[in-house]
Formats: sequence, structure tokens, C-alpha cells
Amino acid sequence: MLTSTRRRFISASASSLMLPAAVEAAASVAKSFSFAFLTDAHIQPELRAVEGVRQCFEKANSLEQKPEFAITGGDLIMDALEMGADRVHQQWQLWDEAMKSLHYPTYHTIGNHDVCGWSKKALVKPGENDYGKKLFADRYGKGRTYKSFDHSGWHFIILDSIGQESDLEYKGWIDDEQLTWLKSDLEKSGKQTPIIIVTHIPFYSVWHQVILGPKIKIGGKALVGNVFEFRKMLAPYNIKLVLSGHGHISERIQFDKVAYLQGGAVCGMWWKGPVHGNPEGFLQVTCHADGRFEDCYHSYGWKA
Repeated sequence: MLTSTRRRFISASASSLMLPAAVEAAASVAKSFSFAFLTDAHIQPELRAVEGVRQCFEKANSLEQKPEFAITGGDLIMDALEMGADRVHQQWQLWDEAMKSLHYPTYHTIGNHDVCGWSKKALVKPGENDYGKKLFADRYGKGRTYKSFDHSGWHFIILDSIGQESDLEYKGWIDDEQLTWLKSDLEKSGKQTPIIIVTHIPFYSVWHQVILGPKIKIGGKALVGNVFEFRKMLAPYNIKLVLSGHGHISERIQFDKVAYLQGGAVCGMWWKGPVHGNPEGFLQVTCHADGRFEDCYHSYGWKA
């Protein structure tokens, strides 16, 4: 059963794997299509998380309208920020095994918990083999953590929104090298093509003010801190939606022509139950050749 229905459109996540030939061929044909967006899985050995991820994937596989691909929105594993190397590799192995049960070609976005050692409490230190974004980039980006692709007349941009503070903690940030690439990528896509941007850490959010009060100070880990500086770069283009995870909530902000969405969480409250009444689940989005979209949020019946 669908737990809620909202008009939305969503964005895609980064992958190191080429799409199958049939999906590649479809990219040049303007037509309606749907895809699944699954964010914040936080897989781990505890709390039956592996069972939960597999149950979520089973639901995605059984959708009546079959997605043409899937997108993950970051935080694929429970945590690499503060864990030792053995624990980090264990989590990635669990994720790799779980992914075998998802039937769709998949793109992946990097989340803060997918980055190894970017914490004051880190057990993996700078200079060690697994430090930073290497494990994610080697799996899904051929050494890079952002990319773009086209599908059926739509352009998808997958950003790496995880920056690093001088004290080695993570922050929400798009670095200069990536912004140079983004500028070029937008120019190539043209100003008429409908565009979807995916970023694990949101550009904007209101749930902090709703839950904690209108005067709450939002820290640098909650939002992309330099979006104000590069938002004018985005303005001339036909951006339909900026899709994110990170907050584990279902949220929609509509400003001018752009929808900014947080897509809930596969794990809910880190496998301990729903978040503000929103059950564990994922989005399915249908995109049309004329630039319209619809989306549904699917729960998958998880009981913490």
C-alpha cells in the first residue's frame, strides 16, 4: 500500500557501473518512465537492518509499474566516520550482498556516513588506506564521487555534498573543482532540458524550525553551506527538482520552479522506528516527456 502520495520529482545518485545496453538506448528516447529513490539505508549487522534492507528491495522489485532504474541517496552503510577499518569493510560487504537482490540498474550518491574517518572520534586516520571517500569512489565512481547522465530526455546530476572542515569533521559543501565541472555540465545539457539534481545533504530544509523552533541555528552539517554562492549558476536552467536525504524525513519545499525534496529513509530512525510519523520507505517517481512528474512514497511494512 502507498502510505502517501505527493507530486514530486526526484534526482539520481552516482554509480561506477554503466547501465545495461537497453537502458542506455532508452536514454535517447523521450518517453515517460519511472525510477525508485532509496535513501539512508544505514545497513549494519544489528537491529535486523540487513533484513530490513532486503524487505525494502523486495517491495521495490514488486512495484506494479516497474522502475527503469534505482537511485540511492547516500548513507548506504550505518557509519564509516567513527568506525575502525574492519567494521567499515563489514558494513560494505553487507551492502554489496543486499544490492544483489535489487533488480534494477542502480546509481549511488555518497553520504556523510559513507566517508571514512572524517570525525574527531575517528579510528581511521589521515594517511591510512581507507581514509576519506576512497571506498565509495572505487565502488561507484571509478575514483570520482559525482557524475551526470541522461535518460529519456531528462538530465540527472549527482553531486558529492560532503566537504571537510579544518578540524577534519565533515560539512555540507560542494567544492570548487566540482562546481567547475557542474558549470560545464549544465552548459552541455542546455537550458530547455529538464534537470534533476541529487545531493545527500539538502540545499534547504524547514524541519529544524518546525521541530526545534523558528530561531534554531542550523549547523554546517545539516545543509550545503555554499549553495547561496552557486545558486545563480543554476537559475538559468530548467531544474525541476533537487532531491536529498540526510534528515530521514519526508519534506517538500517549492520555491519558484524548483522542488526541493527530502526522500524519507529506508531505515527510518536508524532502524528504531518511523521519523515524525513517516514510515520506513522509499519514493517512486514517474517522469514525463513534457517535464511533468508524479511521485509516490512506498512504505514496506517494516516493524522495528
